[in-house]
Amino acid sequence: MTVDTQRLIASVIVVGYNDKKYLAACFESLLDQDMPAGSYEVIYGDNASTDGSADFVEERFPEVRVVHLGKNYGFAEGNNRAAERAQGRYISFQNADTVAHRRWLPELIRAMESDPQVKACHPAGLPLQFGGYNERVAPLELGVMCDLTRFGYVDFTETPLNGNGGTVPTLHLAGGSLLIDPEMLPDLRYYFDPTYFIYNEDTDLGLRINNLGYKILFVPASAAYHQRAPSRRSLLNRKGLRMAFLVTRNRFVTFYKNMYGPEFLLTLPLLCLGSIIKLRTMPLSTGKKVVYGLGLVPYTLFCLGAAVVRFPRYAENRRHILSKRRNGRFWLLRELWRRRLPPPTPLAGGPEA
Repeated sequence: MTVDTQRLIASVIVVGYNDKKYLAACFESLLDQDMPAGSYEVIYGDNASTDGSADFVEERFPEVRVVHLGKNYGFAEGNNRAAERAQGRYISFQNADTVAHRRWLPELIRAMESDPQVKACHPAGLPLQFGGYNERVAPLELGVMCDLTRFGYVDFTETPLNGNGGTVPTLHLAGGSLLIDPEMLPDLRYYFDPTYFIYNEDTDLGLRINNLGYKILFVPASAAYHQRAPSRRSLLNRKGLRMAFLVTRNRFVTFYKNMYGPEFLLTLPLLCLGSIIKLRTMPLSTGKKVVYGLGLVPYTLFCLGAAVVRFPRYAENRRHILSKRRNGRFWLLRELWRRRLPPPTPLAGGPEA
């Protein structure tokens, strides 16, 4: 695919760290979109992988521009740095462990251009358990929409992808696959908060875009398969506990950054309950959910304390976000409260937000 930088409609960015086993399927799908030849570019940002990922991409996919980031910056800062090399009108951030349907990118672009207030959008998720992983051409019947619940965590709703009435505005922006308008960057300052390293940086981005008064759309006509399994979200080991800590701590930080003081204090009980209620989506037995739930009470309070300790470092950033906020002082809390819990859907590879 020869790229014409004078008419690039999009730059698709994939950042990876030791993700070589996923990259062939990912880039084969990204380079085979239902788009005019040369109308978009694909960039791979390598976070100093030690498994030969960068060499593999350079040899197997010469059309992909490889950016050697020098060290492991994590998901957030890795994407920010790779985006500095982008030349497209729009920028897409795509996880390395995804495979895109052929209509993934054109449908996202069409949604973006449907309304000048739309500044970001994300596709339907296709977990492996829904089948059809290799089906990238035919219309899809069932997928997943992700958005925030009233308890502040991201939940997933199975939704029909044909004839369902079109796009849906969301508070959340799924970091595993999204399209964004870079013209917002001066107001945003950055795409993903680099202090997060990983987890909840996409929720933060979604809230900041909504606070600017713009729209984010879920686009059911666009779809991306996510390869990873849900077991990594529920293992009670050192890695699982660290992941749960970062997810929970960063969730408190995210809402603190994006809310006025009284609004955040009123939201805090919902956020604490959310850490426990989220167990409904995990692939666990009822007995394990009860045990985990009891353990999550002190664990959540510990994560809240860790977040509060970090609040001062976000003071200047928070002032900037609130100075740009165009909605009322309790708008975000009202938007959360309007959202009901969808039916439980234990999903393969959903984002840990």
